[in-house]
Amino acid sequence: MTPAPLPAERVFHGDSTFSFAYSKRMITGYDPATRTLTTGILNLLNFGWLPDSLVPSDNPLNIHARQRIHSAFQRGLVKNGWQKEIPVSLDLNITDIRFRIRGRLDLLLESDDSVKLLEIKTIDGKPNFTDPIQSRTNNALQLYFYAKALSSERGLSPDSITSSLVFLSMDSNKPEAHYFPIDLSDDKLEKLWLDLLTGVAKFLIEEDERKNTQVSALNGFQFPYDSLRPGQQEILNEVRSCIDSKGYLIMQAPTGTGKTAAVLTGAIPGTIHGRKTLFFLTAKNTHKLIVHETLRIIIDKGIPLRGIFITAKSELCHRGRPRCFPDDCPYAMDFREKIHRSGVMKELLDLQIIGPEVLTNMAEQAGVCAFELGLCLSTQCDIVICDYNYVFDPHVFLKRFFLEGDTSKMCCLLIDEAANLPSRAMDYYSPEIKLSWIVELMNDDRCPEKRRKLLSPWIDGFREWTLHLQNTGTDEIELPPDTAIPLNTDRWIRHISELRDPPESMREMFKAIIDFSKISGVSDKRYHLLLRCENGDHILQWFCTDPSLFLWERLESCHSSIAFSATLTPFDHFGYLMGFHDENKTVSMEIAWPFPADNLRVWISPEIDTRYKYRRGSAANLTHRIREIYSSMPGTWLLFFPSYAYLELIADHFQDSGIPLLVQTPGMSREDREEFIKRIESESQLVLTVSGGIFSEGIDLSSENLLGAIIVGPSLPGMNLRMKLLSDSFHLRGIDAFIHTWAIPGIVRVIQAAGRLIRNRTERKALVLIGKRFTKYPYIGLLPEHWFKDGSIQLLSGGVNRIADFLRKGKGGTKAPP
Repeated sequence: MTPAPLPAERVFHGDSTFSFAYSKRMITGYDPATRTLTTGILNLLNFGWLPDSLVPSDNPLNIHARQRIHSAFQRGLVKNGWQKEIPVSLDLNITDIRFRIRGRLDLLLESDDSVKLLEIKTIDGKPNFTDPIQSRTNNALQLYFYAKALSSERGLSPDSITSSLVFLSMDSNKPEAHYFPIDLSDDKLEKLWLDLLTGVAKFLIEEDERKNTQVSALNGFQFPYDSLRPGQQEILNEVRSCIDSKGYLIMQAPTGTGKTAAVLTGAIPGTIHGRKTLFFLTAKNTHKLIVHETLRIIIDKGIPLRGIFITAKSELCHRGRPRCFPDDCPYAMDFREKIHRSGVMKELLDLQIIGPEVLTNMAEQAGVCAFELGLCLSTQCDIVICDYNYVFDPHVFLKRFFLEGDTSKMCCLLIDEAANLPSRAMDYYSPEIKLSWIVELMNDDRCPEKRRKLLSPWIDGFREWTLHLQNTGTDEIELPPDTAIPLNTDRWIRHISELRDPPESMREMFKAIIDFSKISGVSDKRYHLLLRCENGDHILQWFCTDPSLFLWERLESCHSSIAFSATLTPFDHFGYLMGFHDENKTVSMEIAWPFPADNLRVWISPEIDTRYKYRRGSAANLTHRIREIYSSMPGTWLLFFPSYAYLELIADHFQDSGIPLLVQTPGMSREDREEFIKRIESESQLVLTVSGGIFSEGIDLSSENLLGAIIVGPSLPGMNLRMKLLSDSFHLRGIDAFIHTWAIPGIVRVIQAAGRLIRNRTERKALVLIGKRFTKYPYIGLLPEHWFKDGSIQLLSGGVNRIADFLRKGKGGTKAPP
């Protein structure tokens, strides 16, 4: 039984503070059987809409101030007899499509023979236009819809309705209202309105044809590769069942099973029939390549799919910038005109698979931002391949898909390497404020006095908190939850709303203050206020020990979710942490080892104590054991250590040994990592790496010289304040804190490291686990079943000749498809 979530208030929600206009071509509420579209007026207006420019015309950070001003203006008129938030609707038919449009009018004033309508908008500065129909077309059309809906519902003649757009200027303490009467009899409005509806109707008819073609093509749809590996048919069946039942699936399958291809193939039929968008979430480039290859084969076999790979904005930037500054970027200017003139969206959609390279090249030719173009294209694709953060991070999730329930429920999630999701989510929901941001803002010669008054209490606070930290002699401390934090949220909102282009450090500061304001003062046992010193900076953070409720909210909002990895057992441990809290809708399955049992042989060398306090004293014995194994069968051996310090200790003992070494170092660049892998695959040597690091999971090694792996110790996470707090959270849930905090993550790293060895039926490898803890509870009970031969794992207490004999035996079988 999965323990119940900790009782706690929800303190994070999807936040549109940093969003600005986007093309929302994802139409929800459409019933293809009756060809009826039921939608809100704002969704309808946003359909197919592209911004003139990516440079925001208003400060995107001041949405809170805008909402407050909007509400205050409404309240003022309500006192004078106006009604607010009036629900209206309009039904009509356009080219065989039935529209049922809904909306809420800001303000309405009724009299005996007429009605007045007001629609409120907030802007920075004063209006710089005279004709809102031309300059604020969507605003004018929104008001036009309200007038037509009221006329239809209440039998009013158009002449009896007067309407105005009200723009509230935010450049003063008391916003000034600017009224723009809208002539409802203007032929331009009717033409714009009919053009909008006709365009939507045309798109829906074309989508019907495309979807019907896809459904027809699914007849006889099969696994795209020539043959199925053992376990892949089980995966296909369970994934299809999960999507058909709108459920959850947690699946563990060993490395080499072919999870990626099987899960993707199993998900496609259900999402096509249901007109859902399929999200494949992965951070691994190797897995993205498998997805690309599988999609290409499926498309070549006659299934007309569209897929797009969403990559970080910084990696797609034509100017090579780590952060986006649209104000001086030529690729942000004239966005809509360039896209329409170039026809780049249709060209890319016709390619069917839109990868980062082709997206970047064609966007540059069109003169537009590749990242924003990719987002515009994503809602017209069947499959979106991206990182976890585009679904789960409260600041960067794709709002066009996940901000509203009606679009979120049209999404199916495939979560690759899902064992990593809980730790990523801790980062998402643990906001922090850096002293360096504050110092940078204070040292700016242009820093105004009101900003200094906001920043000074933070300087004082950090000075006080740092004294506590220094007194403990540690790098991190927990502060009392009632510590006075000088948030001054309202003052920050007012200040930042006055700025056209806030500095980057202020943007980060403001975002963190908003997040802090949602947590501070809330009784929530998941959150702990920490102060740490890191790389010379001091950082205040609300550390979240259990983000599973936030993950659950996202999973619940979607149609179905499938989490898969080589390391997801125990299921109750990972199911809870990943947010799979609904046991009635969740199915767990484990796929058996897909290769011949004799392909992998496992030994435990128990005589060496790898616990922290014994490492230095046993280093010579450990070095001797590794040298024995290498000398008995020279070739490439992967060595995995629980820390860099331990790795460096053993590397020093191998100096002047004559054995070639390849040693992982901290902070390797992408180029260094690629070169490291090339050397693994081309040379024979001892490769010293860190468990849980970049070379222990998510990479495929193709080396004829690779003989096996030696894993030193169960690789438990270190003992520090954060791990203690995490342990306390497990204890509060009434479960074994040591097993869930240290033992399970440690063995997961061991299994991930061992997964580098065998990827097909022809490979034959040896695995040596060094350390007596591998023979004891709870560690041995967490090892995979296929590591045991006849119910046990052999001890390597004597010589190592058995390893050499095993590896010298011939290899049989044929290579399976990827």
